Amino acid sequence: MAPGLTESYSTAPHHLQNPVSKAIFPDGIKTSGQHPPLYDDLQPFEQFPKVIDGPTVWKGEDYINAPERWVHRFTEGEILEMSAAADAFLSSGTPLTGISKANFKLPRLSAFMASVRSDLLNGKGFILFKGFPVEEWGNHKSAVAYMGLGTCLGYFVSQNGRGHVLGHVKDVGDDAKQIDKVRIYRTNARQFFHQDDSDIVGLLCIARALKGGESDIVSSHHVYNVLSEERPDVLKTLTEPIWYFDRKGEVSEGEEPYIKTAIFYLEKGGNGRVYS
Repeated sequence: MAPGLTESYSTAPHHLQNPVSKAIFPDGIKTSGQHPPLYDDLQPFEQFPKVIDGPTVWKGEDYINAPERWVHRFTEGEILEMSAAADAFLSSGTPLTGISKANFKLPRLSAFMASVRSDLLNGKGFILFKGFPVEEWGNHKSAVAYMGLGTCLGYFVSQNGRGHVLGHVKDVGDDAKQIDKVRIYRTNARQFFHQDDSDIVGLLCIARALKGGESDIVSSHHVYNVLSEERPDVLKTLTEPIWYFDRKGEVSEGEEPYIKTAIFYLEKGGNGRVYS
């Protein structure tokens, strides 16, 4: 998960009141980083579907004039519930990395979030929340509420070498031209279409950018269908683990400075989904 613009990077946002057991972390503070696929589990192109159908396939014109289908404004009751849960979590002294459904309880909102999760995974794949009171709550409480809300959707993982489970999309003065060691989200350069190495990614806007900052999204399954019809040769290439991605200097001991992977994958088992 990653928020929008913030005032500063956080290193240790909490002063712990009590010693914290690693048992509160779902996998012992493990982070995902960037890893190559399990090559033995990759499916050959012949196993991929010719066409993908269903609600995961859409075009921009299907939604651009129907915001009621993809925008949810938090109600007063939902905000109060998130606020109470965030206050209780902050009072516990638990570090942000220890947040979970068990210690961030949303008895009413969680039912709605279950339907959101289903739609993110099996439907159109996106939603825009509005009315998150970041100015009233400030950065710290907003981060807690944001991460707490995310526990209804899944388990957070890190996507950088610093182990951040809550990344900050902010221009910190890094040079975007140093492509071998700079992550572009730490610069003011434009980001083009890409996918993050997680099942769900979220963005929380703390402060609107003075210029730019718009987000574009696309249905990868629609892209898949177009390629399957018009350029199946290209699609086949994208299912093969022949694509090299630079780790941008975020390399653990014993690892290569790159990963070799595919662009499109097919889940194992019958009727597996295609993902990228």
